[in-house]
Amino acid sequence: MSTLVIILIAVGVLVLLLLVAQVMRRRREQKALMRERLTGTLEGHHQQVEANSAKADELRPQAEAHRRAAEQHAEQAEELDARADRAERAAAFHDDRADETRQEIEKI
Repeated sequence: MSTLVIILIAVGVLVLLLLVAQVMRRRREQKALMRERLTGTLEGHHQQVEANSAKADELRPQAEAHRRAAEQHAEQAEELDARADRAERAAAFHDDRADETRQEIEKI
């Protein structure tokens, strides 16, 4: 009977080793599949890095050009505002003069 027990234990250990080997093989396969999927994702991210970097390099000079144009437009707007203020003052001056002249005409 002890021989039978030893054989059963040996068979049990062998079956257990086979099950462990099968589980390890499945895990290796799953890891390989996961690695393959993640590698594809990594490549996609690298492509996005390149595309977005290129887009940023393209947009930076455009933004700077618009910024300079905006500064020029702001300066021009200030100049035009100053000219408009002068024109309004001149209009008010001439309006006053017109009133004075009208009053002189009425006196005659």
